[in-house]
Amino acid sequence: MTGQGAIHHKFSALVFARLLTMISSSVVVGLTALALAYTLLKRYTRPSLSKIQGPKPSSFLLGESRNLLELFQRPVGLTDFEWQSLYGNVVRFKTVFGGDQLLLADPKALQWIFNTAAYSYPKQPNLRVISRMVNGQGLIWADGEDHKRQRKIILPGFGVPESKAFLSTFKGCAEAMCTKWMEVIGSSDDQKVVFNIPEWISRGTLDAIGQAAFDVQFGTVHNDEHPLYKKYNNMLSDVFGHPSATQIFVQAASKYIPLSVLEWVADHGSNPRLKRAREAKKAVTEVAKEMVREKTETLLAGEGGRDIFSLLVKANMDTETKNKMTEEEVLSQMRTILFAGHETTSNSLSWIILELARHPKMQSRLRAEIRKTEAVVRARGDTQFTMADFDVMPYTTAVIKEGLRYHPVVPHAYRIADKDDIIPLSRAITTESGEVITEIAVPKGTRIVASIAAYNRIPDLWGDDSHEFNPDRWLDGVANGKKPVSIGVYASLQTTSNPFLIQDDLLGRRPRMPGMALCTVSSNSVIEMQAFLVEIIGKFEITMTDRSEKVRRGASFVMLPVIEGEVELGSQLPLAVSVAAREDV
Repeated sequence: MTGQGAIHHKFSALVFARLLTMISSSVVVGLTALALAYTLLKRYTRPSLSKIQGPKPSSFLLGESRNLLELFQRPVGLTDFEWQSLYGNVVRFKTVFGGDQLLLADPKALQWIFNTAAYSYPKQPNLRVISRMVNGQGLIWADGEDHKRQRKIILPGFGVPESKAFLSTFKGCAEAMCTKWMEVIGSSDDQKVVFNIPEWISRGTLDAIGQAAFDVQFGTVHNDEHPLYKKYNNMLSDVFGHPSATQIFVQAASKYIPLSVLEWVADHGSNPRLKRAREAKKAVTEVAKEMVREKTETLLAGEGGRDIFSLLVKANMDTETKNKMTEEEVLSQMRTILFAGHETTSNSLSWIILELARHPKMQSRLRAEIRKTEAVVRARGDTQFTMADFDVMPYTTAVIKEGLRYHPVVPHAYRIADKDDIIPLSRAITTESGEVITEIAVPKGTRIVASIAAYNRIPDLWGDDSHEFNPDRWLDGVANGKKPVSIGVYASLQTTSNPFLIQDDLLGRRPRMPGMALCTVSSNSVIEMQAFLVEIIGKFEITMTDRSEKVRRGASFVMLPVIEGEVELGSQLPLAVSVAAREDV
């Protein structure tokens, strides 16, 4: 090749290289432009929550003090009620790093999320880690196909006959607790004793669930050193109570952390709260393993009772192999039943008793109904109440319903949209731009806080005095009237004394389940509450104390009664108890 040819070849190569570079740059620029256009198109064509009204943020990290700190540090429900008053039953609020969340109390929206489109709104993954840490991989933790499989096996233990058969068990445990109270009061100088109500009722309901669910006598009413009671006592407050700003931030930011990392921290972290949860779980597991072994041996021998756990183990043994629950899942169900079956019921009862102490006339009216029914029972030659007796005690039923409405022990339920969706509303809302809408377009990944506390205070549903404790609303038709949208399985309440098994799972995860099956589950808790309430108020007069005047609603995963300035001491409700005079009715 001549020198001139070589120069020409080099020049051609340079031109080609430059052309290739220009083409490559154009491709990169083009692809970048396309990516940017797609991002902008996605941003402006996908559903957006930006027009929904809500409190304005003042902090990028924590959203805004009212958004997270006040929602979880103030007395339960106060922030919900303020937002409800200002913005209605649909509220957009900011979480960490400027993310949008929805707080919903609208009836039709809740029905959509928990019933109609339940499987499109699974539990938030980072919060499932907490559920796993406390109770394991049971019904509370499960989602999707795992949830359907576990639920099918568990249901036989919650039928109508089983629920009614538990009445004598619940009544016996309530009587044992009240007999202990009588002994303590009888030995006091002034015949009046201040009891920490949640502590005692927790022991009574733990004994009740032990007998009803597992056919086991825990005897914690007579022995407060029982290992199960010691591990459960104040566990919720120790693990979840009085969170700091840092803890709230970490909890909210945990959605950005891989689940495997969160699970490792839950299993091995040195934080005292995590260690406390693991200790309780370990103690219950040790008891559970022994009971599973005994139940299995009994059933294989052709024997077995009608307690919930015997029915669960039998159903699992009869299930085809591919659908059976693993040993860990069976143990998790037991932990769930123990935890939910006594802790939430005892707290619901505690709140009801507080309201009766605050309203002596209501307490006297309830006692009069109880003693009138006692007279009927004695007249027919019986010594025990039956379910038929409870059915003709309208004021007792009204007090329980009002307690569940006014003090929902689980004030919030958490979900996440797994796809773009349209949520219908019961009442139209006005956006920040002035547009009136009757449905919300939510993008995939939207995190939702279902405010049970706010739903239970909607005036259109419960009357203009919805922020007052008034059992008569259930007798004069205001609350008993047919609701435009049915939410809860008990009196249209989005609440229950056993929310983990009913509201959060068997109700919230079963859109096609027949209504009767739903109601049978809740009846266990309602019957237990009736038995304890009738026994306590029938025998004792409950009055306020100086310290109980300072009780506030503390957030500890469930709503606990705590004393202002002493929240670190956990659940406290010190009420004065004396034997009720027989001639006061």
